[in-house]
Amino acid sequence: MARLSPRVESYMQIVFVISSVSLMLPIITNFLVAPSKVKGGRISFAGCLQLLGFCTFEACVGIFWPSIMKMRSQYIPEEARSTIMNFFRIPLNIFVCIVLYNVNAFPITVMFGMCSIFLFVASILQRRLMAISDKPKMESWTAMTERDPEAEPLND
Repeated sequence: MARLSPRVESYMQIVFVISSVSLMLPIITNFLVAPSKVKGGRISFAGCLQLLGFCTFEACVGIFWPSIMKMRSQYIPEEARSTIMNFFRIPLNIFVCIVLYNVNAFPITVMFGMCSIFLFVASILQRRLMAISDKPKMESWTAMTERDPEAEPLND
């Protein structure tokens, strides 16, 4: 029961980066792989890459939801969780409405690029969250060693 498992904050960085790269595949294939001139038949190489990116992205989404629920339970107190989450949904919904209203103004490659950039920024912020969550543990350890210089860390 006491086995070590990776922290959510650490592997979610990787999930966000993989998601970002998988959403860049349609852009990359659009510029680097020539479209097939043959109608019908088998799937093209660009189509295979895009399908691989889509499946990878969907796997990352499957990892995202349980992980984000675990982080919510760790960082947001239960008494205020619904209020805090709804408060942050307001600007998100406004942003989504603005983008959806202007969806014809952006080519699909720009949309994929924006989503990819946002996911990469999320990986950077996830790394920052991990650094912040580690800091109190280190501060409490240094405070304890100042009080008791002979204290040793617990080995799990």
